[in-house]
Amino acid sequence: MTGVVVIIDELAMRRACIVSALEPWATLQHLRLVCCAPTDVATLREEKDVRLVLLNTGGSSLAEPEQQEILQAAKALSSGPCAVISDRLDANDAVAAAGLGLQAFLPAMLPLDIVKQALSFIMNGGTYFPREALLATVTIHTHTTERYHVSDNGGSLTQRQAEVLERLRFGRSNKHIARELNMQEATVKVHVRQIMRKLGAENRTQAALLAQSKSPQTDDSELLRPQASTDALGLVPQNGARAYGAV
Repeated sequence: MTGVVVIIDELAMRRACIVSALEPWATLQHLRLVCCAPTDVATLREEKDVRLVLLNTGGSSLAEPEQQEILQAAKALSSGPCAVISDRLDANDAVAAAGLGLQAFLPAMLPLDIVKQALSFIMNGGTYFPREALLATVTIHTHTTERYHVSDNGGSLTQRQAEVLERLRFGRSNKHIARELNMQEATVKVHVRQIMRKLGAENRTQAALLAQSKSPQTDDSELLRPQASTDALGLVPQNGARAYGAV
């Protein structure tokens, strides 16, 4: 069965350009590209097997109520991943995207090959955000003190939670973490929820971003080592971006 990728953009020419650019990638992935303007999102509700929703906000900010309304309508098309393409390399927008539950924030300045890799990555359970989002996360979470120690939301992490968080930072899925730490996947999920509460993260993506921002610098080659399983597809970061696997 052919999956569907929905592309939402208010400009017809820009929609056509995105479709043309992504068509070879979509063909290899056995995907069908469908595009529309934001005002026509409701017409796509009957589309079956939507695997990815891609919203191009152009030069608009995710802080704008209109963009958030469009985003909510876009997310309603599928329970799968949703990503934003933006002309703005804005750390606040990237952090807002994570807070809104998006799986990727893709600056339009990224090379096309990297965009294709990022889309494949998030469709396999990963998330992709620029490095600026990490730096902004440090500022936003000023209530944090030492690495992995938070006083406002339940104290410091246990040793086991710290081990889980370290693997979230390296892009490991729940299943992969369970194998590495010799525990049940359900136990990993409980740890992840407790980690989010203690770090004050609204979702798992923010927890991974916060963990990375509070960690010593790690070589990208170590951060994104290819995994033997298909739980999370490895992606080599470019242009100062970080990528994280599903949790």
